[in-house]
This record gives sequence, C-alpha cells and structure tokens, in this order.
Amino acid sequence: MAALEARQARAVDTRNKLMRAMEKLSAVKGSENVSVKELIEEAGQKNESVLQYHFGSKAGLLAAIHKARFTQTQVKRRKMLAECLAKNASPSVRDLCHLMVGPTFQLCKSDTGHRQWVEAWGAKNAALVHPSLEEEAIDEGNSVQIIKSLFKSSLPHLDDTMFENRCLNVIRFSSLSMSNQAREKAGFSGRKAELFLSNLVDLLVGLFKAEVSDETELCLRK
Repeated sequence: MAALEARQARAVDTRNKLMRAMEKLSAVKGSENVSVKELIEEAGQKNESVLQYHFGSKAGLLAAIHKARFTQTQVKRRKMLAECLAKNASPSVRDLCHLMVGPTFQLCKSDTGHRQWVEAWGAKNAALVHPSLEEEAIDEGNSVQIIKSLFKSSLPHLDDTMFENRCLNVIRFSSLSMSNQAREKAGFSGRKAELFLSNLVDLLVGLFKAEVSDETELCLRK
C-alpha cells in the first residue's frame, strides 16, 4: 500500500513538473515554439517518453493545463460570487464586472504558474471566434451562467443579440488586458496593480452600460 501511494505521489509530482515547465516556457516563447526536448529538460526529467506516458502528447499536456487552470479560476469565482451575493442579493453591474476579472487577477497575484498561463494564452483566447471565461462544462457551480443572468437583468437596454455581443467583446478585452498585465514586472502587486484592476472594471462597466446607438440599431436590422 505504501509503495503504491509513493508511486502515485511521484506520478503527480512528475505531471505537475511537466505542466509548470510548459507554462514557464510558453510564457517566454509561445507553446508552439516549445520543443519536447527543452520541455523535458526544464521539467528536470531524463526521458522524453515521460510526456507520452503521462499526457499522450504535447497537445494532451496543453489540454490538461487549460483544464486545471480553468477549474482553478472557477473555484475562485464561485467563492467570490458566494461572498458577493451574501452581501447583496442584487449586485451592481460593477460588482459583476469585478467577478469576471477579479478571480484571474487574484490567482495571478498569488500563483506564478497561473500568471505565466495568462501571459501565454490570454491574448490567444481573445483572438478566438468564441472566447470564453472558462469552459462551462467544468463549472460545477454554474457561476458563469449565474453571473450572466444577473447581468441580463441589470441591462434591460440590451436585447439578447446585443447582450451576447457585449459579453463577447468584454471577454476579449479583459483577456487581452490581463495577458498584457501579466507581462509587466510586478504586474499583480502594489498600488499600480490595484489601479489596473479598478480601471479595467470601470472600462468593462462602460462597455456593458453603453447605450445602443442608432447606427448600431440600423446594422442589426440589415
């Protein structure tokens, strides 16, 4: 039993080393430019077969990293959402915008690996056709849908089409902003970091609350 537990612990340790090494290297040069050889060296491993054994391939490793970080963010967001609703059952638009970006900010502040992940993939998420805060399939508490529902009830001037459009652009903007901030030295600590977060939330509020112009209405009717 003890031997089995020791093997399992070593396996978890090896997986974590490979994941952290990929995050670190990807933040510097992009995941597409990371070779298996340098990944293995950075992780302190001796044999390239260890990647295939634990993840199947580099793509499998990346999928595991994203799932772990998405899950970590969701856990943080669920906790922050519960705290927010405990204080006010009808949070303001600004409170809701803070729930969109606050979890990532706090995790980047406390976890170097998370910051490297945001630095490496935040901008890529912003460039996707349908970027998302997290994969809703792993959101056990359904926090993203709860937040979207609260947003919808607070923004009666937006119909369903415009609401989804605003959500899409808010996610793109916040993903790119967080990625850029992650590249800054001490980007998530000190007064400047707090100013960045507060200003980002202000900007997101503006994006959501902006009135729909006559020009945009005309485009929607075409």
